[in-house]
Amino acid sequence: MSGFTLGNSATLATVTIRVKDRDKMIAFYRDLIGFALKQEENALAIMGTKENEKEQIWLEESPRATDHFGETKRLANYAIWLDSLTDIASVYQRLKKAAYANLQVNITPTQVTLNIVDPEENILILSCLNSEEKVKLEADLSALATEEARFLAPSTRVSTLSFNTPDISQMQDFFNQTLGFQKKATSVSLPDTLDIELNTSNSDKILTPSHEILGIDFVKFILSETDLFALEQHLISIEQEYFIDQKKTILTVYDPIGIEWWFMREKVK
Repeated sequence: MSGFTLGNSATLATVTIRVKDRDKMIAFYRDLIGFALKQEENALAIMGTKENEKEQIWLEESPRATDHFGETKRLANYAIWLDSLTDIASVYQRLKKAAYANLQVNITPTQVTLNIVDPEENILILSCLNSEEKVKLEADLSALATEEARFLAPSTRVSTLSFNTPDISQMQDFFNQTLGFQKKATSVSLPDTLDIELNTSNSDKILTPSHEILGIDFVKFILSETDLFALEQHLISIEQEYFIDQKKTILTVYDPIGIEWWFMREKVK
């Protein structure tokens, strides 16, 4: 046990997914899910919420990467939390109107969940509190949809990443002892920021280098200069390989299954 804890300033900024057909994926995440296309830069399409500067999903086009559709890869699924039933209802309505086939709806007295498979087989889970049990049937969900909720609200956030790994303990130790996340039974957590669920799989595609396969590429956090410095000093003390640029604005480190974790120094306003 290292005793190191990642600083409280750390917030999840971006999840980057390597894709084959950027235009098709932009259309899905913009027109059906409700993200705004913030910017296109070289191979990147930067998606976020319309009413603020948050960049939540990066789509990195990589036509030469192999898709391995139908096979188990690093990313099992990722979850996005919505604060408004109107938002999740409007996503549901857009998907139904488009006759989007890869959709499952789960309604409980406490929560509404949409399980969606995007056009390149990444599993996306949208969830929202079923406040006052307003939604009992899919018809109730349709009734709450509005044209005004065309884009997701600024409070939208990626809440959970679920990874496949041949060795759960090894991944837990990396996140706990190297990055300072809290260790749980089969998961790790950075409280109020991100939960990481871990599933056992021996698929050989999990360890395929990221640039050779579609799916999860890297995850980016923003943190203070003080917390970035503390992280660097901790990595030095445990002799963990990492990269940091000369200006000490970005530090990156790879986890045991080859996902790159970025830690960016926040900009001083």
